[in-house]
Amino acid sequence: MRETRIYCDQIVAPEGLVCGEVVIRDTVIHAVEARASASAGSLDWTGHVLIPGLVDIHTDNYEKNYQPRPGAHWDAYGAALAHDGQCASAGVTTVFDSLSLHGHKDGLDRGEALAPMIAAMDEAGADGALRAEHLLHLRCEVTNPRLLPLLEPHVDHRRLKMLSVTDHTPGQRQTANLDRLRERMAANGRSDAHIQNFLDGRSEHRDPTVATPNRRAVVGIAHEYGLPLAAHDDLTLEHVEESHRDGCTISEFPVSLDAARASKGYGMWVAMGGPNFVRGSSHSGNLSAREAAEAGVLNIIASDYVPMSMIRTAFMLIDDFGWSPADALATVARNPARSAGLADRGEIASGQRADLVRVLRAPGGWPVPTEVWREGVRVA
Repeated sequence: MRETRIYCDQIVAPEGLVCGEVVIRDTVIHAVEARASASAGSLDWTGHVLIPGLVDIHTDNYEKNYQPRPGAHWDAYGAALAHDGQCASAGVTTVFDSLSLHGHKDGLDRGEALAPMIAAMDEAGADGALRAEHLLHLRCEVTNPRLLPLLEPHVDHRRLKMLSVTDHTPGQRQTANLDRLRERMAANGRSDAHIQNFLDGRSEHRDPTVATPNRRAVVGIAHEYGLPLAAHDDLTLEHVEESHRDGCTISEFPVSLDAARASKGYGMWVAMGGPNFVRGSSHSGNLSAREAAEAGVLNIIASDYVPMSMIRTAFMLIDDFGWSPADALATVARNPARSAGLADRGEIASGQRADLVRVLRAPGGWPVPTEVWREGVRVA
């Protein structure tokens, strides 16, 4: 048996801040012992903050590394390594690679990319080349006529741990305000002709004879395989009621405060994006993650597209919003783990996986992960 002791004067434990030692035996936390000073042979992290490894249930970062610029593809194995390194260095020890079954984006055919990206991450994991644990979250675009042929080959994949139902049709949910969508696309350099072609080209996705059966099929698969199901971008109370009827347990990036409140009222975990919180607003002009926090409906922070946004948000909740360290860190560790059915991680407590992050508080306020441990072994 391998035993490691880590002393820190600011351990973020479920019961609050603890000054003491974390005792690790092999891959698991054996105990958290209150102590005034480090015992002989322990690692001394005095002056730092010791937090649990972060759990990210929604990130597009793998896809961003597979296609770092529009039309410029990287090889999938290299993209897996780059994505993994960015997650681990941000303190993320469990990441749900959130791959979209949603047509094309900036020249990337997501249908063609799906299998190679899954296979490359599998290969990197088998090679022992990964620092974080990578699970799979498939984002099911119900308006996609090709959805089920894309999804069905992967429903029994051992890393598949979450499904979500999405609808990115222009004029719906996240993009309900078409004028705002046009402005955002124009700000990104898209011409008027390109924008109109995009909107016209998506018209076939408004067919309810595609979306409704697809949603029913995804819901059925989630129930059959016991997978957590997330509702994505719910805007109205009707959306939330449908998600509740379908057995969704996570409300992912609700578009309005009414939808967030209703989701929490139904017992769903409300997840918002870290970039939204850090920037102070949604890039698409929808519900602010800070507003959700102030309203008491924020449960989970996911990285969305910036891995470092999770740890930054947690410490902003402490510094700027007055949250306790335990409650703030729960949004990026315990709560996302429990929402995904993972009971073995997310807290610095006896019996939990020894996934730990040593954090230095930079003078400007940024929390800097200086060491990251996964299952009792340093990985970053």
